[in-house]
Amino acid sequence: MIRQSTIDQIFSAAAVEEVVGDYVKLKRSGSGMGGLCPFHNEKTPSFKVSPNLGIYKCFGCGRGGNVIDFVMEIEKMNYPEALRHLASKYHIEIEEDQANKEELSEQVKLREGLYAALEFARNYFYKNLHDDEEGRTVGYSYFKERGLTDQTIESFGLGYGKNSWEAFHKVATEAGYAEDVLEKAGLIKERNRTEEEADVSYYDVYRERVMFPIHNVGGKVVGFGGRQLRSDKKSPKYINSPENEVYHKSSVLYGLYQAKKAIRTQETVYLVEGYLDVLMLAQSGIENVVATSGTALTPDQVKLVKRFSENVTMLFDGDSAGIKAAMRGVDLLLEGGLNVKIVVFPEGEDPDSYCRKLGGTGLTEFIEAEQKDFVRFKTEILLKEKGDDSVGLSETAREVVETIVKIPDPLKRNAFIKQTANILQFDEALLMAEAKRIKNAATKAFNRQASARDQATFIEPVPTLTPDLTQEAHNKEQAILESLILYCDESYDEEIDVAGFIFSELEEDAYVFEDPEFAECIEQAKEYYTFNDSLDESFFTKHRVLGKMAADVLSVKYKLSPVWLETHEIYVTPDSENYLQVVIDNLNYLKLYKISQVYAKEMKKLQEAETEEDSKIAQARVFKILEIRKTITAKLGIEGAIPE
Repeated sequence: MIRQSTIDQIFSAAAVEEVVGDYVKLKRSGSGMGGLCPFHNEKTPSFKVSPNLGIYKCFGCGRGGNVIDFVMEIEKMNYPEALRHLASKYHIEIEEDQANKEELSEQVKLREGLYAALEFARNYFYKNLHDDEEGRTVGYSYFKERGLTDQTIESFGLGYGKNSWEAFHKVATEAGYAEDVLEKAGLIKERNRTEEEADVSYYDVYRERVMFPIHNVGGKVVGFGGRQLRSDKKSPKYINSPENEVYHKSSVLYGLYQAKKAIRTQETVYLVEGYLDVLMLAQSGIENVVATSGTALTPDQVKLVKRFSENVTMLFDGDSAGIKAAMRGVDLLLEGGLNVKIVVFPEGEDPDSYCRKLGGTGLTEFIEAEQKDFVRFKTEILLKEKGDDSVGLSETAREVVETIVKIPDPLKRNAFIKQTANILQFDEALLMAEAKRIKNAATKAFNRQASARDQATFIEPVPTLTPDLTQEAHNKEQAILESLILYCDESYDEEIDVAGFIFSELEEDAYVFEDPEFAECIEQAKEYYTFNDSLDESFFTKHRVLGKMAADVLSVKYKLSPVWLETHEIYVTPDSENYLQVVIDNLNYLKLYKISQVYAKEMKKLQEAETEEDSKIAQARVFKILEIRKTITAKLGIEGAIPE
């Protein structure tokens, strides 16, 4: 287990707005910051970050918590992994108990092993490029021929895999990396062998290839792209890392880690196809550029782009393959709610070659002059393909409208339909009617599919049970924790604060929380309070379990408008002015629950009494319990029957 002192260092170093800002474009809003939620699709920002409290909260999907919770959610990590991730980011040395470290789950060990192996490989390939004669002669020379500087090579960690079957395997295993981890990382493969061969033998995957490390948004190496340098039809031009626990190619964009700061500044993403396109543009001062790495654009990549900017300019090769790739990507980007422009380069050129020809300034001017919105781009392409006669015009109009209806914003849809009507000289009302027809047909098709899925997966519903006192106890345990978070340091009376009052009441009644996590939390809070003689909200916002609950109760989305109150002459007592009664009521509900449990036990004893004396004793206890129950229900203002 990681020591608390290390966890405290991590919380001190990792500002929530800085960590979240690596994934979400945040804008200042009052004392906090806001942006589009990275956990669900939305057009209007409902994601809020409070630097003062150290928490985040989305009022759309409900997710919230502290900086550790955010890393766990966004990177799909568990608690120890998230701590290690932030410790690495802020150069904090991890201190932990060896015995507990060995108890880490196999999945955690594998993820950590993969990250470590991939980082080791990155350093190995980079070192080859500079310290190995073959690496300098072949790999370094290739990058130099492509016009890359030493600074670019270093910034992106470019490297070289030597022309050897076992060079990397030998170095990695001698350094202590397990062969099964290296294989899952896609760095080595098992040789084909006969049944008679006893020893397993492996070979290096990346041989005589220049290497492009692929980073996730947080900066960790998750995979590689390796390009061969000699013509060999038996071997693919590029070898990319396999899918594994840390690398999912559909959710990664090459260069995003290096580009995210520039994207926020420029408020635009340039989307290209290849590694070298990214490298040359970034080197030339156009740093807000990312690549799909030769794969078709995916919905997850669109979501990734949207975290940082809603504006995308697609830069694609001038050949037919580049144009088709642009056409496919447009629909996905529009469905994701992004604003899309397209630039297609002259025949035989790509962003890399044209940037080397024009330079950064010249390429920027070219992009500004040539970029087109998707309507103009698509109509021009389709008219060339279909012709400008009546049939060609109608087919072009229909295909453009099919793309327009994918836009979620109705105002934008209408504006683009009007633009299409002007370009093609069509009646605007006719195109609007066609858009409505296409959208209705798509909705009906979706509903039919959904209905078919529902019928295929229909399960007899489980009868809904009326909540009993056990559930009520759970709810009140949570409510007390929430009150503790909100009002812990508020005054109960002249001698004690709310936290002290809650702890004393629970101790007096010997009440132990039934929810195991809640019980652990209340004990930890009590220990902290006893040791420090106080408790504040920072204890909860940094807590491993209570961080999310703290974010929920401390993030207030709505406040009653003073104008509204004056206009309607209505006054609602806020919880902040009524907190003592809220706390007392919650404690009384717990007492009611406890006394009900005792009542049930005594009634059983009364029913099972074998002698008159035993019956009298049990009956006296039952009457005493009923008196206590009557007192509690009177305080609560309820008529609560005790379950038989």
